[in-house]
Amino acid sequence: MLARKQNPLTYLGPETEVLGDLKAKGQVRIDGLVRGSVYVEGELEVGRTGRIEGERIEAQAVQIHGEVKADIVAGKVALSKTARFTGSVRAQALDVEAGAVFIGQSLAGESRALEAPKEA
Repeated sequence: MLARKQNPLTYLGPETEVLGDLKAKGQVRIDGLVRGSVYVEGELEVGRTGRIEGERIEAQAVQIHGEVKADIVAGKVALSKTARFTGSVRAQALDVEAGAVFIGQSLAGESRALEAPKEA
């Protein structure tokens, strides 16, 4: 058998609750609750039953179907029609589907969006 390099999948089911920061590589799908920051070297998907309540989310791509209360820094962020988001988004691309709830602010469309804000 040949060894294939696959992105690892981390899955938190609907009955799972994480208290504290979550760090993972590859693909992460959250259908449960995370109370803390989430750092993913890869893609993060928050399912319809998923909730994140934290300070910060960092990932290459974030897709939200559930509820998120955090600040996001990512290459691409997509909110589906069932998403409820509260916080700020810094991303190169932001896609908000009709019906999604977005409460906060966004900086999108430029590579500078991902850079840390300059201290005055």
